[in-house]
Amino acid sequence: MLNYNEIRQLATRNGIADNKVSIGIWIKIQGYKKVRKQIDGKRKIYYVLDKNSVCNTDGCPTQKD
Repeated sequence: MLNYNEIRQLATRNGIADNKVSIGIWIKIQGYKKVRKQIDGKRKIYYVLDKNSVCNTDGCPTQKD
């Protein structure tokens, strides 16, 4: 499970623009799924790799061309 800051670092290292829309699109293309969990009374958002995603192979794009 990754939080937004960890996903953001991965995206910027792969050449994705540093804004939530571009990062959100990139996350979805990479096959991640948004999961909301409540921990200690606070709702937090995590991203997990969706095992049913078509894009879990090496052929998925990792950066803008």
